[in-house]
Amino acid sequence: MKNYLLICCFAILSVSNLQAQTNTKSYSELIRAGWKLCLDKDFTGAAKIYEQAFKVNPKAPLNDRYNAACINSLANNSDGAYTHLFVAANELNWYDINHLKNDEDLINIRTDKRWNQLITVMQKNKSSIEKHFDKKLVAVLDKIYFDDQSTRSQIRPKEEKYGRDSKEMSAFWQVILKNDSINLVKVSNILDAQGWPSKKKIGARGTSTLFLVIQHSNLKTQTKYLPLITNAVNSGNLPKRQYAMFYDRLVLGQGKRQVYGTQLAMSSESKDPYVLPLEDPKNVDKRRAKMGLNSMQENLNRWDLTWDVGAYLKILPKIEAREKALNEKNNK
Repeated sequence: MKNYLLICCFAILSVSNLQAQTNTKSYSELIRAGWKLCLDKDFTGAAKIYEQAFKVNPKAPLNDRYNAACINSLANNSDGAYTHLFVAANELNWYDINHLKNDEDLINIRTDKRWNQLITVMQKNKSSIEKHFDKKLVAVLDKIYFDDQSTRSQIRPKEEKYGRDSKEMSAFWQVILKNDSINLVKVSNILDAQGWPSKKKIGARGTSTLFLVIQHSNLKTQTKYLPLITNAVNSGNLPKRQYAMFYDRLVLGQGKRQVYGTQLAMSSESKDPYVLPLEDPKNVDKRRAKMGLNSMQENLNRWDLTWDVGAYLKILPKIEAREKALNEKNNK
């Protein structure tokens, strides 16, 4: 927050701030509408709404820019896709080449001559950012990250194809769990030998990789590494938002309410996602803001859900009872 020293300027600055809040809200609403069309597979309509959103907020975050690129690719609009990808690379210094090459949403644009041009830009970003990294350790972490995300990125399309409770999905989850087990051994060896590596040594992606593997582990392992993760956050080697996700999952595993509202589950009856038990829902956005998270509503936009505190408080006892029953069943 800015401290305004001149009282005579306060009214003008307040109006500007109000306008910014209005624009932010409008942007969020547009992104939500665009994402809903994407989920409905109206990619052309979704791309148009994303363009409107970027006019409201030209400094859109990387995640939204990248989603817009994927949506345009799925709509067979190569020009639109590359516009957003080059913004991501040139203006936002995006350099995750492995993700770019392995995202099936971008298959439609890979034969375009701009593909190699984009990779060249991203390679320059990568070389600049990683010039002081521990290359050997980063290579290990890159492989772990790919193994973790390449399988999980297939969960939704496989569920749509086979059904969530199908034998095919059951077999696929066994593949994921096997990968998780292998990755955990590798990450545990790193953490037990040298503690949590500095971001200057492994970069933001490297720290995210360590986080993801521990996040996907069991309660005993999460508890073991909680002190390391807390120290990593306090020393600036892990973003607060990732700590919030980790902590929410940890306390839910202990049968408590989550604090930041980062964890959702899928209803077996309605097949819709819902927010797992949450402490003090009325003030969750204040806590989220302190951890660098967007608002609950912005977070729920991706599932086309509305955050209604009053409605949530009414169903919270039912959610808690259901989760308690599931935990007791799983622990038998």
